[in-house]
Amino acid sequence: MPSYTYCDSDAFHAESTKASSLVPNQFHKLCPGAHIKSGNDESSSSSSSTIYSPFGQPRCGDNSNYSFFVSRPLKQLTNDKKILIEFQGGGACWDDDTCGMQAGYLSIPEYFDNFVGMSCSEIEYGAAVQGGNPLSLLCAKSVGDTDFREYTTVVVPYCTQDVHIGDAPSVSYDGNNNAIHHVGAHNMIRTLNWVFQNFPNPTHVFLTGCSAGGTAVPIAYDLINKHYNTFLKGGGGPFPRAVNINAIMDSSVYLTPSYFLQNGFPNWNPGSIMKKLNFNYNKYKYQENYPDLNWDHILKRGSNYDKW
Repeated sequence: MPSYTYCDSDAFHAESTKASSLVPNQFHKLCPGAHIKSGNDESSSSSSSTIYSPFGQPRCGDNSNYSFFVSRPLKQLTNDKKILIEFQGGGACWDDDTCGMQAGYLSIPEYFDNFVGMSCSEIEYGAAVQGGNPLSLLCAKSVGDTDFREYTTVVVPYCTQDVHIGDAPSVSYDGNNNAIHHVGAHNMIRTLNWVFQNFPNPTHVFLTGCSAGGTAVPIAYDLINKHYNTFLKGGGGPFPRAVNINAIMDSSVYLTPSYFLQNGFPNWNPGSIMKKLNFNYNKYKYQENYPDLNWDHILKRGSNYDKW
């Protein structure tokens, strides 16, 4: 059983909360539990004494609690076959200096709690704000012939400063035990696991993100494509695809000079999630065209029917 030690008291426990139980047309806060290997417990405050399952430590960079936010469509628009997943952005850090500058982004901003109980349209028209400005969410819009009001919306906050791909639960940059938890991959995978559990047979998944959130989109695309579109499920060869996966990205972070690739990137331990993509991270991790190689790998595993 997951442990919910690192969950806010006002958050639903994700693993035991079904999407069908959520009141439509308002956002709900869900917290994925920590997944601990059998025979261990989380009674100690030290993570070093607890053995976790792979990607089993969802939380934020300053060790505060992580949650994701979900809104189901209006009852008359309810469609359990369509899912919109939005990855939030907000920079990155990889050493003492950059993490010091980004310290305010190592926890989920308080305004996210303003989402709870609000509809997409209420947020769109300024009932919730970010930095004094109304938030704009796709779930309140139609784009072309796509009506996102028909989609279940999953918002993935960003609080790990590793472009959502880290697997480094405790990194000390200052030598004073002020550990940074670069566990964005844990948050992503545990959130996607909730999606997979609650939407076993969708027809459309739409991914979006800006900045660091945009960087996460192709990674999430590959994980979702692998889960839903297999030969058994109709995703390979001449067979029709089980799920169409489309995406809009903006301002993704792909500045990868050699110095960063050698001295900063490894601090996030991105090789773990790249292994899930069957990407040869160790071979290409120091090459400045690393993002291109990663993109080529993901697109080859995807489908020409999906739109970017």
